[in-house]
Amino acid sequence: MADAPRKRRWPWILAAFAVLAGLAAIWVNRQLEPNRLTATVLARAGEAMGLELTIEGTPEYALRPEPRLVLPGLKVRQPGAAAPWLLRAERAEVSLPWDTVTGGGSLVITRLALQRPELDTGALATWMASRPASTEPFELPAFTDGIDVRGGRISGAGWAVDSLSLAVPTLVPGSPANAELSGEFVQDATRLTFAGRLDLDRAGLASGIRLAASGRLRSGDMDLPWTLAMAGQLDAVADPMSLAIDSLQWRSEPPLPDLTGRGRVDYGQTLGLALEGELARWPGGWPALPEPLASSTSAFAYALRYAGKPDASDPLSLQLQRDDTVLKTALVLPELLAWLDADAANPLPPLTGELQAPTLQMGGATLEGVRITLDQTSVGGTSVPMAEGVGTEVPPTEGNGDE
Repeated sequence: MADAPRKRRWPWILAAFAVLAGLAAIWVNRQLEPNRLTATVLARAGEAMGLELTIEGTPEYALRPEPRLVLPGLKVRQPGAAAPWLLRAERAEVSLPWDTVTGGGSLVITRLALQRPELDTGALATWMASRPASTEPFELPAFTDGIDVRGGRISGAGWAVDSLSLAVPTLVPGSPANAELSGEFVQDATRLTFAGRLDLDRAGLASGIRLAASGRLRSGDMDLPWTLAMAGQLDAVADPMSLAIDSLQWRSEPPLPDLTGRGRVDYGQTLGLALEGELARWPGGWPALPEPLASSTSAFAYALRYAGKPDASDPLSLQLQRDDTVLKTALVLPELLAWLDADAANPLPPLTGELQAPTLQMGGATLEGVRITLDQTSVGGTSVPMAEGVGTEVPPTEGNGDE
């Protein structure tokens, strides 16, 4: 008879479990209702970054292996900014752990996949300048299963990176990270395709970086391969953001030079560049060097400086030195690329400057204490060099020598 009361309690226990299961199902359904889940995720991400995240269209979700959201027409903007958007994507897919869904713990996203995203660097710079200077602009989420970007675009002032692909296996703030990337840099008629690997000492906006990449440079009829190996320190928190280059190695084919270097790049409203190093060889296709420069086996030391528009269309200064011969010049990069691509009708590059040498052999004469002035004088579109010196094989001449 003692079993009878226990038997009568089982229906109540089962009913209680049924009620609890029903309440749990209602709670799960409410938490995972697409619009509610989307609002939760976008609100948390926006709060962490000080941005406004919206979508255009109806979101979708799946439960396995964990909550996964598909967001059509994702748009990210800075509240109050003039730009209509900072980042937008045709489609975003976000996989989330339950802690992120329920609002507990730190911001963790299992995986982020973006299709055809576009980033406006001008709007990005405006947003970063608005953030507190003493801290990083936002809390970087952890992406435990990585980031995947397909068909991306980054737009700047007069330039763009198209067909951008990015694959990051995992990204945890403060931990080492790496990425495989590829795309095409476009500026006017110049196109530079690239593919390579980027390594970060610590995931974040300030880190030591290493880059190994290769591709092709196309400009007019010029189509050349290139490789680049670089190591340095990135600081994207600073205004302007900067890259200190500890080492750089560039390899290509004539008429492009091979060079090594170190220096610094600053990017904001303007572009600043300071680079120095060595050219191992005088590139083929460049004007022939006079003696004794042509016979010297010394590398060319160079120093490059630029401060101007981000599209590098302003003049830059370049100093070259081999042994005791020094060339100090100013040039405009787009004009130089056009000259490299042109036929041999104009044998002199579009630059101005001055060359100083202890001796030079020119036109059958040996000149001592030489100073040659390169001046872009309009003579049929050709720059005309002016030389001064004392000849030891011909009578000395005051003022201008051989042109």
